Amino acid sequence: MHSLIALLTDFGLDDPYVGQMKAVLARECPDSTVTDLTHGVEPFNIAQGAFFLAASVPHFPEGAVLLAVVDPGVGSGRPILVARQDGRTIVAPDNGLAALALIPEHAELHHVNQLPEKASATFHGRDIFAPIAARIARGEALSGFCHPVSAEETVRPLWTEPLMGRGKCSARVLHVDRFGNCVLNLRAGALGPLHNLQISTPLGRELPAVDTYSDLPEGAPGLLEGSQGFFEIAVNLGSAARQLGLSMGDAVTLRWDA
Repeated sequence: MHSLIALLTDFGLDDPYVGQMKAVLARECPDSTVTDLTHGVEPFNIAQGAFFLAASVPHFPEGAVLLAVVDPGVGSGRPILVARQDGRTIVAPDNGLAALALIPEHAELHHVNQLPEKASATFHGRDIFAPIAARIARGEALSGFCHPVSAEETVRPLWTEPLMGRGKCSARVLHVDRFGNCVLNLRAGALGPLHNLQISTPLGRELPAVDTYSDLPEGAPGLLEGSQGFFEIAVNLGSAARQLGLSMGDAVTLRWDA
């Protein structure tokens, strides 16, 4: 069975960790195609990894296996999640990494109940997650090494959803890209037409809602629906993060005329 396996980690590329995971996949499922989604997730930053995964899953073909490892709890008793949705399978620690990518009522959720007898306590990506992904890519039935779980049995952190109120939204910065755009945990389409929008940031600014960067004067900040499926705060030809004093994890409050 020829399958696509995509890797997302916080391992970076300076160490041999990614190469060792690929070696296991090549050994256990030699007919698979392995591609790198990213290995540049900030170390231990589950929320950023969750955004990268959620923004990317829809672009993969049916049958793809997305192996995501951002795992501060490696070696602990945290469960391993295998989730199927829209014909794609996600393998990840059950720590919220897959939460943004999944619609609980549409996903088939499982926890792995069969683990290798010998595995490094500090490198489950190579010794546990990669073999699991290979088994799935080979077409093995999940019932052979997983058991179904409900959405309530999986981890869904508070940052997966903004706090919504009438004319108000409290959101969180999931990611700051290389242009300084600040991606929020607020999905595109979640807000209707906005009038007199204001945003509370560490520096405090009033922002317009626009359709694209060039709708803003050069150097001016605004809010728009970004290409990754989430709202973002941006500055035309500048850095919103620097101008507004924002970093990953920061809270922002949007207010508008309801």
